[in-house]
Amino acid sequence: MMQRITRWLFGTAEAKVSGDTARFLNIAVRSGIVPLETRTEDGCLFLKVRARQFRALHAVKVRTGARVRLAAKGGLPFYTARAARRPGLLFGAAAAVLLYAHLSGFYWGVSVEGDAPYSDSEILAAAADAGVFFGARRETLDAQVARHAIEGALPKLAWVAVNTDGCYVTLSVRGVRAPEARDDASGVYHVRARRGGLIRRIEAERGTVEVQVGTYAEAGSLLVSAVRTIGDPWGEAPLVNLYTHAKARVFAETVHEFTGVCPLTEQVLREEVLGERRALVLFGVRIPLTFSGAADGDRSVYRKTPLTLLGKTLPIWTETLRTVRLVPENAAYTGEEAAFRARERARAMLENQLGESGELLSETERITVSDGAVYVTLRCTLLEDIAEEVEMTEEERAEAEAKLLEPPM
Repeated sequence: MMQRITRWLFGTAEAKVSGDTARFLNIAVRSGIVPLETRTEDGCLFLKVRARQFRALHAVKVRTGARVRLAAKGGLPFYTARAARRPGLLFGAAAAVLLYAHLSGFYWGVSVEGDAPYSDSEILAAAADAGVFFGARRETLDAQVARHAIEGALPKLAWVAVNTDGCYVTLSVRGVRAPEARDDASGVYHVRARRGGLIRRIEAERGTVEVQVGTYAEAGSLLVSAVRTIGDPWGEAPLVNLYTHAKARVFAETVHEFTGVCPLTEQVLREEVLGERRALVLFGVRIPLTFSGAADGDRSVYRKTPLTLLGKTLPIWTETLRTVRLVPENAAYTGEEAAFRARERARAMLENQLGESGELLSETERITVSDGAVYVTLRCTLLEDIAEEVEMTEEERAEAEAKLLEPPM
């Protein structure tokens, strides 16, 4: 093996000798030429020597009158000589090696695996804030620090693992397992109305329903009782009260008014740009596009815009760092603009009231202008759950027990 490596490093040349081959070989050996391999074929001698000794065969050829031709050559000296005649190949090879060494210092792929209550885009966005993103430097990434940062940004994750494999990162995630919903039947509770409304639907799980669909329930009135009386009032056996934790959903039509206000003139904070710096990041190399630095201000806004081609994100993006200052100023609105802002504020109150189970049935709007401000009042009819669980008091229990002693009517 070492012999083959040595021959390749120094190079070899094979000569095809015709004529008096025996005399040619004897004189070549006496002249100090060391044959590496010899063979005869069709009356010709094939003599392999080191590349630097091939020229010495010319003198032997003159003395013997033999005919010498180059049959084959190989080894590093011939490769380097050929490459020297083509410097573009050397430059391209060197550039490829340098580019490979440079690009191998970055992460060029981030993927998500596992089951989590977040979308992949949300997880990747949190990972980017933690320093795990397409094009991140490998030397600056601390997997443990990034893991804790992602867990802090996404509290519904039970754990996160930042696994690196070469130039790729895999985020293994698992969501927090939600505890099994348990029906808490402990205690004695009535279901009362949180607010007044016209009852449209009753979904009772436990307890005695005390109201009917189509009736109006006042705020605080009893909807579902925790007391259930069993027995025959006309029989000899005494009546018995059973107490439970009443559960029900009672949907009723309720009326609400939400008022949003916006002054015609108010003080707002305007962003004043103090400076901006832009740069182009090309395969991890940051190229400044502007050389004027941004001055210090109240806050800085960073924006990263990746370049995409055919739906694929390329390792090229632009970075913009803008420094702004918040400047207070008076803003004057027209009547329509102020009404629009007031309406948006009233509608935000409405959305908060609806929650997840509420439904908007009807809506009317009233606009008034008073004291330099526009008021927008939304009068809304909602369908919402008015049920509220309230613990039964000792007085109510005593009253329920006293009713057992009353004669049947």
